[in-house]
Amino acid sequence: MNGEFDLNYFREKILKMNKQDFADLMEIDVITLEMWEGDPDNLTMRIYKEIAEKTDYTLEQLFNFKEHVPLPWKLDNKITEKREEVLKKTLENEQSFEEALLEIEQKELEEGFEINVAEVKGYFEELKKIGPLCSNRLRKPLVAFIGASDAGKSSLINVILGTDLLPTAFQPMTAAINYVYHELDKPENIGDENNTVVVRTNHEQLVDISNLENIIETGEHVIAIGRTNLIREYGLNKYNEEINEENNQGLTYIFTFIDAPILTGLAFIDTPGISANEKDNQTALKAYQYADVTIYLSQMSSFLREEDMIFIKQIIDSSSREFDQDGRVPFNNLLFVGSHADSVGNSDISEIFNRAVARFLNVQTSTYFAKFGPTYNQETFRKRFYASDIKDPRLSQPFKQAFIAMMENILSVKIRQSRLVQKKAIEEMIKTGKKIEEHLTARINFPATKESLKKYKFQQIEEELLRLSNTKKEVSIRDFHNAYAKIFAINSIEELIKKKEFKNNQEDKKQLLILLQNMVDEKLQGILKENSADFSSKMDGSIKKFNDFFNSENFDFTNFFIKSSTDVATSLGIYGAFSILFGSLGNLGGYLILMQTAGFLSSVGLYGGTVSGTATAISAIGGPLTLGLALIIFSGLVVFNIFGDGWMRKYAKQLVKQFEKLGVEQKYSMEIIRYWDDTAKITAEAIKKVEEEYAQHQKETAQIIQAEIPFLRDLVQLVESVKVAEDEKIL
Repeated sequence: MNGEFDLNYFREKILKMNKQDFADLMEIDVITLEMWEGDPDNLTMRIYKEIAEKTDYTLEQLFNFKEHVPLPWKLDNKITEKREEVLKKTLENEQSFEEALLEIEQKELEEGFEINVAEVKGYFEELKKIGPLCSNRLRKPLVAFIGASDAGKSSLINVILGTDLLPTAFQPMTAAINYVYHELDKPENIGDENNTVVVRTNHEQLVDISNLENIIETGEHVIAIGRTNLIREYGLNKYNEEINEENNQGLTYIFTFIDAPILTGLAFIDTPGISANEKDNQTALKAYQYADVTIYLSQMSSFLREEDMIFIKQIIDSSSREFDQDGRVPFNNLLFVGSHADSVGNSDISEIFNRAVARFLNVQTSTYFAKFGPTYNQETFRKRFYASDIKDPRLSQPFKQAFIAMMENILSVKIRQSRLVQKKAIEEMIKTGKKIEEHLTARINFPATKESLKKYKFQQIEEELLRLSNTKKEVSIRDFHNAYAKIFAINSIEELIKKKEFKNNQEDKKQLLILLQNMVDEKLQGILKENSADFSSKMDGSIKKFNDFFNSENFDFTNFFIKSSTDVATSLGIYGAFSILFGSLGNLGGYLILMQTAGFLSSVGLYGGTVSGTATAISAIGGPLTLGLALIIFSGLVVFNIFGDGWMRKYAKQLVKQFEKLGVEQKYSMEIIRYWDDTAKITAEAIKKVEEEYAQHQKETAQIIQAEIPFLRDLVQLVESVKVAEDEKIL
């Protein structure tokens, strides 16, 4: 064809489309198409460009009919450039702010000044952390691809990137957590010639782009540094099976940095296939927890099996709502994709999705979506389903458009959030600084008494709060036992089968198992939330009472208790009824930010807690308490064949026996006990830390305080100067 373009040939032989389908693709009528094909002079350059864009060809390919290589996906340059611009300015201002802090500190040190007052020292340390708060919000969104091993996750990522970077096959291939970033994000200490790093560490240690440079620097967990061939060498099941015996708790992380257009605005996480084995399940969940966006893939020919539904529920339950624009676009960081869409008829795709949504909702409680908000319902959930096929770009086009629109929205939200976080942080730090100065001035005017430590007061509040925690534990166990007995009454299960119109077949029986599991899980969450709310209310009363007492010593008991409980929970990795201090960032990815800035968040009231009030706000449940427990139980259940009339009652009896054999009630009861024991442990350790703070407080003298107030005022003035320049700077 050498430089000429035959539209009829291109449509029939290359695209294999009839006239109507191609006309629909181009959004024209068939008459116009026939006119184009009948007389090539009707085809202008604008039309050629439109054909190329709609069919994912370049103009060169149209005129030379080279092998079709789909173009890599791109985000709107304006959005990605804006994020880079804001991030650059943010980092510059962070550096400027840090240098100003250092200058103030250096000036004082030269004059022989030492920070001895705990409140001033703590305030100074917290000021060092407010910069990263904003830049963390601007980090590239992480997109996790989750699904069974045959769902085509790696293949889809390759299509989006426009490369064959990730290994693919019709068997479980990926066994590592693969991070894919743009080459400009590469840490300098990888080396100019290298673009891939392999890290191996335990499940407890978080590994991501934020600490990769330090990991490389120490070399402690680095397995290899080189080119992209390391992905196949270390990222497949074969490698991980070989090292599995040596380190069963280990995880392999692979970071790759390449030049792909879409990576200017986001990064990908490719995960092992779920349901392949328990180890891959846990690895996939580990990767997902720190993602901003989840793309869940399932083969269209067997779309959303029972095992998929368990994972999807966990993902929805723990997913952030921060990108949903106040509920106007529900589930706006989730997409569910039917891969290999060419295996079913185009007219069947919508019906497959409708049936999948119906099956999912059939095993949920009637109020499942309502707990997220009034706009979350079956219709909005269904809108998140799309088809994809790596061989047929027409089938993937709606998904491509939805994916790009979603990511551009998320980037816009992140830019806005960074400004809001900055504004709130500055306002709160100014208030906090002035509040500290008021307290210190009061201590100068009314020096702390020399009376011995009020040990009996600390012992009194510890006993009071531990009694409260133990009471809530007993009530929670009792309430759960009663609820469990109702759910697993033979008559109740039989009525449930009738209500849901389950049939005597394998698929319906599996759905019944999932529904029962979800009912138990939701009941447990509800019981813990209700009892945690009551615990919160009573704890607030106790804290207020003791705060009033210690205020006579110019000691802010409430603030120290909130900060201490936050520090203790973070260091021990347990949360109990204090979960809201950790879940209020919106998603599990927020834990990373919180762990870096826990003291700041609790002390300035940015995400729970206040400087001097009593609203400890611990009543909500943060994070999926029983994450993974449902899968463990589900995997141990067996679907029995029951023949003849009266199968419902017989099967209900068999189910009850199975759940008893697996010790389901006992396993959940242990979760309840652990939950409240964690609460008690945090409480006891927090009181101990507060008592230590009080001892230090009593040792401070009015003379030391007087010497440090000018330093504190310099710090507050520095923060105020940032606020004055708010329109010009983004801290």
